[in-house]
Amino acid sequence: MADTLRFEGFELHPGERQLDVAGQPARLGARAFDLLIALVERRDRVVDKHELLDLVWPKLVVEEGNLQVHVHALRKLLGPGAITTVPGRGYRFTARPAYSGAVPPRSGTARPSGARGAQGPAVTGDFAAGNLPAFLPELYGRAGDVQAICALLHTERLVTISGAGGIGKTRLAQSVAHEVRGRYADGTWMVELAWVHDEGQLVAHIAQAMGLTLSGSQPGIEQLTETLGSRELLLVMDNCEHLLDAVGALALRLLQGAPSVRSLVTSQELLRVGGEQVYRLAPLAVPVSRHLQTALDYGAVRLFVERARALDRRFELDATNVDAVVDICSALDGIALAIELAAARVPMLGVFGILDRLSERLRVLTGGSRVSLRRHQTLRAALDWSHSLLDDDEKKVFRRLGLFSGGFFVEGAQAVGGDEQLDEWAVLDLLSALVDKSLVMVEGDAPPRYRLLETSRAYAMERLAEAGETDAWMRRHAQATLSLCERAVRERDSEWIWSEMNNIRAAYDWAIGSGGDDLIAVSLACLPAMVMSVRGLVAESLNRLLQVEPLVQGDLPPSLAAQYWQWLGRIGIEGRLPTSRCIDALRRAESMFRSQGNLRHVHACLRMQAEAMVSQDDLAGAAQALRCAESQESATTPVADRLRRMRVHGLLHAAAGRHEESLTAFGLAHGMARAAGIARYELILMADMAHVYLRMGRALQATEQFRSLCETAQRTGSQGLTLAHAQAGLTAALLMQPQVAQATEVAIGAVGLLRRCGLLVAYCDLYAWLMACRGQAQVAAQLIGASDEFHRYSETSRNAVKRHARQEALRLLQEQLPPDALQPWLSQGAASGEDTVARLLERTVSSLDAQPAHRLPPGVTDSP
Repeated sequence: MADTLRFEGFELHPGERQLDVAGQPARLGARAFDLLIALVERRDRVVDKHELLDLVWPKLVVEEGNLQVHVHALRKLLGPGAITTVPGRGYRFTARPAYSGAVPPRSGTARPSGARGAQGPAVTGDFAAGNLPAFLPELYGRAGDVQAICALLHTERLVTISGAGGIGKTRLAQSVAHEVRGRYADGTWMVELAWVHDEGQLVAHIAQAMGLTLSGSQPGIEQLTETLGSRELLLVMDNCEHLLDAVGALALRLLQGAPSVRSLVTSQELLRVGGEQVYRLAPLAVPVSRHLQTALDYGAVRLFVERARALDRRFELDATNVDAVVDICSALDGIALAIELAAARVPMLGVFGILDRLSERLRVLTGGSRVSLRRHQTLRAALDWSHSLLDDDEKKVFRRLGLFSGGFFVEGAQAVGGDEQLDEWAVLDLLSALVDKSLVMVEGDAPPRYRLLETSRAYAMERLAEAGETDAWMRRHAQATLSLCERAVRERDSEWIWSEMNNIRAAYDWAIGSGGDDLIAVSLACLPAMVMSVRGLVAESLNRLLQVEPLVQGDLPPSLAAQYWQWLGRIGIEGRLPTSRCIDALRRAESMFRSQGNLRHVHACLRMQAEAMVSQDDLAGAAQALRCAESQESATTPVADRLRRMRVHGLLHAAAGRHEESLTAFGLAHGMARAAGIARYELILMADMAHVYLRMGRALQATEQFRSLCETAQRTGSQGLTLAHAQAGLTAALLMQPQVAQATEVAIGAVGLLRRCGLLVAYCDLYAWLMACRGQAQVAAQLIGASDEFHRYSETSRNAVKRHARQEALRLLQEQLPPDALQPWLSQGAASGEDTVARLLERTVSSLDAQPAHRLPPGVTDSP
């Protein structure tokens, strides 16, 4: 990187680690400076959020919110356009170099106003100024889009902004035209085409808007091209989706006969002519987290707040409403029109009233700016406009695709969209047409995934009801989802199952409801259960299994019933259900699998029983179950089954205090997993070994192992359960050293994941120790009480690390609380439900982020 990099308004000196803003050194923290360097070095591309976390916080596990805080700080220093958020991908450095403007002006001498070419009629003196309004309302969250389109217009002569109705194409085009208006000697011209219904009137309408008189001596398209042939201008044709053939023909003719004319088109559908460059406009960015300090950095939130304040100057975004505003913007998919219409209802309904009524969004979202086109006055009118451009078969497939929640692959569309008249190939063609018309969005590359925006999806569901197809096609969707899920399980395609979780949820909700289907309900509770658990949705998976338990009766297929009891027992381990109940479920599954001759699942049930027994200190029972499992093994037993049994042997040795034997068993199993390419178990066994290091008092070694594990699990993004265990273990390892500040930073990022995994209360002893170290005595005492109750209910015993954590927490509490104050807080914690404990811990841990880490209670030190 160069010694000095100059941008508009600031200079960066990487070698000196100095940033000068407006000629003065800026105060910037080390992490923020590292983030700025990382973005500047990679300014030629979008930088993924995980990559930035690895670059700026190497070997640390931090919440994504930390990244957003530093981006917010940099934008305050450098201006909002310096760093652009690319929704769903990351950030890009977009500050302008100091040596150029947005885009260099065209070379050559500009012609004076009113200049006349060799051909065409004379033009009035203000022709060069164009017809843009002198003032435009501020455009929120589109700085990167404006710059990108300006750059395209510098090299391309025909650019189409394509996107769904209401996404903001018109205002973006207006802003682009304003940005480049000084670049063209004969001005920038914007022509609204929504009111033109006859293609034969297109040329006359454009000529009238530009103040030109066509003689009619030759075809209009030829005379307009000839008139503009010697002009240097930008022509913006807005809302062209209903005039595609005519606009396409004109754009192509201008490319051929007017070499200094550039055309910018907005349309829901592409023109599909040679030379067309397409810019697909994404929705406005919506925050993933709900930090008040950074929410206004996102275009969707900023637009909502500004439109609401325009109607009610008392409205402010604050801690009481930021969650609701973010939820509204997210539910509306960042669609500008929908957000503006929602904000218009704030004076009448308030933020929470809008949020409560979003299920009726097509009725609620009406009104808006008086200057908007009539078809944009309500969200329904905008969707009606788009829907009216579809033929009958496109309308049919569109309304059926509304059943998909969170998107779908081609196979799903073909299974749900067709009927007796539409085969799967016809559906494929119709899906392509809906993509072209911006009613279906495409995400990803290999394979692509498709999605209706939620507003479009709500509209499609209304159309489905009007067609009388809702009940039949909800069943069709559930059956198709089950069929595809069964195939994914057979092919061990966990990625597909994960990508379809929203559809699986929707199909399950239908199946479990009135008029649903018991077989589909139980199947969709069982089939994705382990994928959900591995990814970190353990609590949701278990709740679903418990919900369908009354449906697991004699008429259910025996293989499905056996699988149900196996997953109930396995997922209930670690204290989520009483251990005795888990063992009973696993024994029931074992018996059923034996009667079916499914010995591999018998082996699985035996080792799962052993793991449950270890957790309740029934080491003899665990050893017996493992001997039974081992006796079934042969030369043909899959490697995965043998290494899983060896892992439980390692857990048994660790519980018995035979740490070296435990490490040997884990090491052998880890080698087998690596040789077989079973990545998930490599990570699980790394976590197991690190926990043994903790029990042995080897905190430094455990810390390194847990850090490595966290980095790997975060990078893969598919090992939520393992990551949760690793983050809890890393917290304990850091507290043992002691490194309280780092332990706090890890804990802040871990609480939410532990809760989703059903592990938060299981690790309450560790968090009680941390809270006591940070002087949060009452919270620490409640967590110990909750942990005591958890171990009683779950019939599990504390391991050595948890016992040590509890002892250290109590030691500190005896110094921090009066003698008679401890027991009431312990009792209050024991009487609190899991949700109450989780909220208490989340609130307290989050507040620690704002407190200096060096403020520790007496008797607690923090290693450097």
